[in-house]
Amino acid sequence: MTAEEFKNRMMPCSRKLYPMMRRFLGGEEETKDALQDLMLKLWNKRDHLELCANPEGYIATMARNFCIDIKKKPRVQTTDLSFQDKFQPATGEYDPDAGEKLEHVHRILLQLPENYREVLQFREIDGFSYEEIEALTGYGMPYIRVLLSRARIKLKKELEKIYNYEKGTVQSV
Repeated sequence: MTAEEFKNRMMPCSRKLYPMMRRFLGGEEETKDALQDLMLKLWNKRDHLELCANPEGYIATMARNFCIDIKKKPRVQTTDLSFQDKFQPATGEYDPDAGEKLEHVHRILLQLPENYREVLQFREIDGFSYEEIEALTGYGMPYIRVLLSRARIKLKKELEKIYNYEKGTVQSV
């Protein structure tokens, strides 16, 4: 694989991997550094990539494992951004209602079981396809669909509880 072929195949992958790696690692600079290190590793394994049946799944799994390895290493925390800062609208204006909704969703996501949260984030936040999620998690396609469905239902029910309570229309479940 030539440098130009590598660039043409890996740049779209790196754009797709960035949100997942950012979620794992937290800081923007740390994520950029990790993505650059990952691209270097992929460059060194470029011959192996051509032989892979599912190179996108291999790359996504490699990125996930790379992030896990980074998290295991002790490091100095340089910045701590709040949840709202990460999800500011593109207009630059802060919308307190949107920030509040995002906080509720974030809190509910943290309360979901690990497998629900992981699959939901890969699909809805990172935009991975079902095949990529299957390669990342090792779960079968039917199980992924079940997890996604249950996670969405649970998230919806919890949000409805919050907003019905705030409106004063609490329903018994």
